[in-house]
Amino acid sequence: MSEIPSTIFQTWKSKTDLPKVFRFWSESLKTKNSGYDYILWDDADNRAFIAQHYPWFLETYDDFPAEIYRVDAVRYFFLYHFGGIYADFDMQCLKPLDSLRARGGIILGQMGTDASFEHAIPNACMMSEAREEFWLLVISLMQSAEKRLRPEYVTGSVVLKQAYDRYAEARADDDVQDKIAEVRNRLSAELAPKPVASSVTLVPAYVFYPIDWHDPIHDTYLRRPLLRDGLVIDDATANSMFPKSYLMTLWSHSWEPQDLGNGRSSSDF
Repeated sequence: MSEIPSTIFQTWKSKTDLPKVFRFWSESLKTKNSGYDYILWDDADNRAFIAQHYPWFLETYDDFPAEIYRVDAVRYFFLYHFGGIYADFDMQCLKPLDSLRARGGIILGQMGTDASFEHAIPNACMMSEAREEFWLLVISLMQSAEKRLRPEYVTGSVVLKQAYDRYAEARADDDVQDKIAEVRNRLSAELAPKPVASSVTLVPAYVFYPIDWHDPIHDTYLRRPLLRDGLVIDDATANSMFPKSYLMTLWSHSWEPQDLGNGRSSSDF
């Protein structure tokens, strides 16, 4: 059985200007998964990758109204092209990811308990083998989305959930297959998807997203105070709070104006 590559991919506007909290969270991914390849791309790297390997998407990429749309979009292309693990910079790793990688296919995470919530499948952490056709459906939906909407509806969580729902419920339907074909027909032979359906696993909320920004209790009494005071949760505290979780995020929403703080540890207080 194949497995998800042991590659961690992250992206930020600059390789030298990471907030302190981002460095802390990123280091947790590296130390918990020693031996994994780690790739950090900046905005220029992202565009160069699209221009070189997917030039037919470059006009759409450049036309997005803000960089967050491009940062969203490139992660799907990276996972399709190379496979591996994408994680936002505010993801803290609590356990090694080997057992998840061993499942193969694609692994997405649910946030919260309401599966109908349009943001219920965030794109903050995703794991995938390379050349999975599911990502072609995501790319097709991005191309046809109304670009004036907020990024969640064009390149982010809402589009990802739409793709998951449609693929899981009606992968063989003509409309879904037509959308996949629209993208597949633009690819060179060496970039063709696997000739089988993607296996897409949606793991429970506690695996990736034990903190739910949509939950008013989580948001008011945990996420916002920690971000406001520039705190990070040390490993012992995080594991006692979320013993079954592999990752957690405070949903810093760094693409929106706010103060991420200086990244003091909760153990200092």
